Amino acid sequence: MLPKDVIGQAMEQGIGLTFDDVSLSPGMSEVVPRDINLETKLTRNLSMNLPFISADMDSVTGPKMAEAIARQGGIGFLWKAPIDDQEKWVMNVKYALNALIDQPVTISPDKTKQDYLNILPKYDRRFSTLVVVDDNNKVLGLVKRDKAKYAKLDDLVSNFMIKNPLKLEKDLGVNGTYDFMIKQKESKVVLVKHDNTLKGLYCFNDLQSIVEGDEPFNRDDNGQLRVGANIGVCTKNNREEFDERIYKLLKKNCDILLVGTAHGHSRNVIDTIKYLNGLKKDFEFDVVAGNVATYDGTLALIEAGADAVKVGLGPGSICTTRIITGAGVSQMTAIYDSVLASRKYAKEHNKLSIPIIADGGIRYSGDVTKALGAGAHSVMIGSLFAAAEESPGEVFIFKGQRYKSYRGMGSEGALRLFGGERYQNQDREKSVPEGIEGRVSVKGNVEYILKHLKGGLKSGMGYVGAANIEELHNKAKFIRPTLASVQEAHPHDVEMTQEAPNYSPHKDDSFE
Repeated sequence: MLPKDVIGQAMEQGIGLTFDDVSLSPGMSEVVPRDINLETKLTRNLSMNLPFISADMDSVTGPKMAEAIARQGGIGFLWKAPIDDQEKWVMNVKYALNALIDQPVTISPDKTKQDYLNILPKYDRRFSTLVVVDDNNKVLGLVKRDKAKYAKLDDLVSNFMIKNPLKLEKDLGVNGTYDFMIKQKESKVVLVKHDNTLKGLYCFNDLQSIVEGDEPFNRDDNGQLRVGANIGVCTKNNREEFDERIYKLLKKNCDILLVGTAHGHSRNVIDTIKYLNGLKKDFEFDVVAGNVATYDGTLALIEAGADAVKVGLGPGSICTTRIITGAGVSQMTAIYDSVLASRKYAKEHNKLSIPIIADGGIRYSGDVTKALGAGAHSVMIGSLFAAAEESPGEVFIFKGQRYKSYRGMGSEGALRLFGGERYQNQDREKSVPEGIEGRVSVKGNVEYILKHLKGGLKSGMGYVGAANIEELHNKAKFIRPTLASVQEAHPHDVEMTQEAPNYSPHKDDSFE
């Protein structure tokens, strides 16, 4: 059953609707919010425990944000930073938690303690155990911080390494290795091949968090946190740089590559998707592509081979695309139209529908419920996550309030630094801004912000009577509120003395 009556009817009249233009109609409910399951499809191949994604913007998603949101069950998409930075950030997120570390950091026995200490900052000191190997990658020992601290800076690794580390030739898996380490009372196990060459490393603390923990982490098959990264598009002018970026990211096990531009319904994006799909014989990853805002745009990316499609043209709080260019589609209409395309393609080809990511325009948790009710599988959020402690950028004080900078990737400052590839490959000197720069008040950490987003979403699903997101897709029905109805929905006829933590009359102050 397709949502959504009033959205489709408005489209037939050439009317675009956004979040305030619709309201979910309550229905018979046999579920309570605490029992609602928020697991959803991220791509055609991957699921996640929460339908929340942090946006690929330089003021929103760096490694700290990507790690924090993956720990809560969502995922972060790293912005298209310089290649070496982006590679390091992916590595930092992937090394934050592990089942089997299939690419342990190694060191030679003839290196010194100073060499060992120089390696650790490259990984933001997320771990301190290195595997000691010879020139043939055969395991000689382990270096741990508690042993290294007693050595002099010029002492050779061979003099203070653990020479007989616990080894396994047969991989016992997560649970088997966990039990083995408990029996042996060892915190590290090196996995080796029959000839003693390095195959991987298990760490007890990570295994314990998997076996004993009940956290909603978004993990891959190796127990590492999932992360995505914007790689832009491949053109005849950047092919060498593009290849370098994707190969470095994939070798660090980046889970999703985002072909992210302002106008995804374009030849460069379609060709890039096809090119990336040709690499799947050598690497395991998914491709998300966008942004689009129409039926035809969504269909074009699906036919090219996208594993998920990102929808939104101009709804973001810092985006001026619709005003500057005159082009764009109201966000609820864009979501609805894209869902129609995905479902029709799936039906005609006897396949599961490609997930739709609703990107932009989310101010309140109720907007999330509406986006998912219209058929999206997840939402990408910028401003609310930019206000998190884990977002990039320094906190500054303005009139006694803590703020962080927030800007669109089409803003003048972003274009000046990063060029105009995201906006039709404009020359840097000739780029026309399609976004602004601003500030958001700091709200707390990601966990706190997600607490309110999840709570509002679950309550909304409870009103509809949906126990999970698939049921929300099927049960959601919308009505068209009038302007008076929208005003009625907000607090009125009273002077507010204390704002709720998840509501503010100003859209940039939600979750204050």
